[in-house]
Amino acid sequence: MNNNNSKPPSTSDQFNKVYRSPIASWAWRDIRIPKELNELVETNNPKTSLEFGCGIGGFSTYMAEQGIKATGVDFSSVAIEEAKKRVANSEHKPTFLVGDVTNLEMFNDQFDVSFDIGCFHCLNEEDQQKYVSEVYRLLNPGGSHLIWALDNAPSDIKLNPDFIAKTFENGFQLVNSKVSRRRIIASHWYWIVREK
Repeated sequence: MNNNNSKPPSTSDQFNKVYRSPIASWAWRDIRIPKELNELVETNNPKTSLEFGCGIGGFSTYMAEQGIKATGVDFSSVAIEEAKKRVANSEHKPTFLVGDVTNLEMFNDQFDVSFDIGCFHCLNEEDQQKYVSEVYRLLNPGGSHLIWALDNAPSDIKLNPDFIAKTFENGFQLVNSKVSRRRIIASHWYWIVREK
């Protein structure tokens, strides 16, 4: 297998193809809600949340079930279509939108918390900076942003607490990081707070 075929998807077209395949998409479907997301809710008691890279929407749906006005964004139109179908008959409906996490101009309002479980590590360094700018613009002062990211990212960038702290050094503080074996892969959780 060549390197291109063995790499995880990283473009909207590649993710659309994955989400169209019941077998291929299984690896990208999360069943369990991470306790870290639970802690984000308990610690911040948010009224609004924004998920960067929501996929088929399980985590934003969980947020909506907690009484939070939840919004999820993903650049895969196939994932967003499935997310909307999954909550069509639900009492708790997040808003799901197709969007690029590096340019979320469709939003003007700020959110109490934001989170990303597996999106940031797919971005190159230029797009990471755009992402950081959007988190800063869309997160309320003092608000928390939670990230789960692979240590060896599909973007070929080595991620660690020092890298995240430097990437978010303007306007944010990395308040905590924790080694994770989520999906049995070397990774970290990062808790980042927007300065007031």
